[in-house]
Amino acid sequence: MFPLPSVWFLRAAFVYLFVGTTLGGVLMSQKLLLWNEKIWILLPLHYSILIWGFLIQFIMGTAYWMFPKHLSEYPRGSTSQVWFLFFSYNLGFVCVLLSMILGNVLYLNTFGKLLMTMAVMLFIKLIWVRSISYNP
Repeated sequence: MFPLPSVWFLRAAFVYLFVGTTLGGVLMSQKLLLWNEKIWILLPLHYSILIWGFLIQFIMGTAYWMFPKHLSEYPRGSTSQVWFLFFSYNLGFVCVLLSMILGNVLYLNTFGKLLMTMAVMLFIKLIWVRSISYNP
């Protein structure tokens, strides 16, 4: 059965994919319609949304589902840690995006990157424990 945290990771990833491709479409339409040159300031936001919002969360959601399971009552580890990982990563990413939109607000950017780093480290810990404790 597909685990619920993986479902939410993939849902969030596809929301970011939609937002990122829409933003990319707006940027490309500017080349055709020549609206305003200042719209290109959104290009780093477009890259961040697609890489950190879509790609990384898609990888985490898929890996959480596919990696070997523990031979215990909780085959994928602590669900509370996975939910903490999901919410801290997304809250951190939204903080980083807001920082980029508002003009590089340093404390918001630092807080967001700290949350994202903590979430990725927790993900590595959860996956690593499953990798080394697997018995075929």
